[in-house]
Amino acid sequence: MAFLLWLYLGFALFLPLFRILALGVGEGVFRVLDEYYLRRYLWSLAYGLGSGGLVMALSLPLALLFRYRFPLREAYLALATLPFVLPTPVVALGFLALAGPRGLLKESTGVDLFGTPWLLFWGSVFYNLGLGLRVLLPLVQALASGPYQAARTLGATPWRAFFRVGLPLLLPGLLGGGLLTFLYTFSAFGLPLLLGGQAYATLEVEVYTLLAYRLAFPEAAGLILLQLFTLGLAVFLYTRLPAYPLASPRLLPAHRPWALSLGIGVFFLLLYAPLLALLLSFHPGALASAWRSNDFTPLPLALVNTFRFALLSLSLALFLGLAYALSARRRGFLELLGLLPLLVSPVAVGLGYLLAYPGLRGSAFLLVSAYALLAYPLLARVLLPALRGLPRDLLAAARVLGATPWRAFFRAELPLLWPALRSGAALSLAAVLGEFGVSLVLWRPEWTTLTLAIYERLGRPGALPYEEALAIALLLMALSGFLFLLLDRARGPW
Repeated sequence: MAFLLWLYLGFALFLPLFRILALGVGEGVFRVLDEYYLRRYLWSLAYGLGSGGLVMALSLPLALLFRYRFPLREAYLALATLPFVLPTPVVALGFLALAGPRGLLKESTGVDLFGTPWLLFWGSVFYNLGLGLRVLLPLVQALASGPYQAARTLGATPWRAFFRVGLPLLLPGLLGGGLLTFLYTFSAFGLPLLLGGQAYATLEVEVYTLLAYRLAFPEAAGLILLQLFTLGLAVFLYTRLPAYPLASPRLLPAHRPWALSLGIGVFFLLLYAPLLALLLSFHPGALASAWRSNDFTPLPLALVNTFRFALLSLSLALFLGLAYALSARRRGFLELLGLLPLLVSPVAVGLGYLLAYPGLRGSAFLLVSAYALLAYPLLARVLLPALRGLPRDLLAAARVLGATPWRAFFRAELPLLWPALRSGAALSLAAVLGEFGVSLVLWRPEWTTLTLAIYERLGRPGALPYEEALAIALLLMALSGFLFLLLDRARGPW
């Protein structure tokens, strides 16, 4: 299993990445020292660092509130997970429907946030707040039975105990969540491309622009090299953060549970207002128009392409995720190695394929390989903790009773891993359904998926293409929401 995983990573990741590095160091590194590219780099840094700080600044008070037991608590936590399975074009259409040039705010108040950093930071909070909560909530819950409670027992006021004892204990989680948010936003592509305009394009958007409009491979490779260096430094800092041993979480009783529930509900309503705007902007006739469109990819073809590529990619991702989890279950170098696809941007993956395999350009095999490369780590990260949590003597007992290694795995371990496998598969499938960056780089017109059908309509002026894009976005959101329900059922309580 490990050998097959190494073989696949060599084809799908290492060789394409080596071609990018060779071209970037050889020709592109000096070309990207231009002032224009440096401004793009500084904006990407500011976007990543600002998003990390903003997300954790909002996550901390929310995590402190979620220490308490109140009505709808689990529903709100599930709602915080929703953006993980929403495709970028769907979210971007929601923000455009609310605060874009044709949005509800523009019609009612004249406010248009398109092409401003405020819309991008809002989008970053939308996507990453759930991540911040996942990092901080276990730490905050553990304070109730740890040194913080001891400080309170010794007479410290709540504020003094929090700032002198609690905050230092939470600092690794705050820094860790901020760094994870930085990793996602520094290399963001979809939201800056669709909402930022030319003034607030990130490095990832600039790489795509260089490829799609100028075929400037050396400059694109140089920017990717700069991006990889920055992301690698962030990952190194993340791995150096100290760990804090968690105690068993315990919920506290709330003094006014319904008031607390209502306040958190209003916050989520404001945060997810773009999704409500998307629903309110829907025109039923636009879906029928998109179904029989002659000017764009018809909706039936986009649906067939989406499910075809998604199922093929998921089949490969299931095999790769299992191979990775089984190989890395005892920890080691392979565990870190398997996370590399999460650090390489989708646009970089597409560029690496074009450079490494020119004879396969226009091949569906490359597209499926790229989708699976980006999806299998998500499956593996859900499956690996479940695999390590199995009783250590389970497999040995099956072997003693005469089962072969494969039979022992399928008959003894796999049934216990099924909830985690289902959860990881749903998360991977949602990622494939909404994949946007690598699709644009390796795109062929006959391969147009739902995300690309949205993008091609947004590139045309007029009310009808925009309304069709909204309708397709709602359809894609419904598909992703169904997968979210499957994911949430298998996830269990926080």
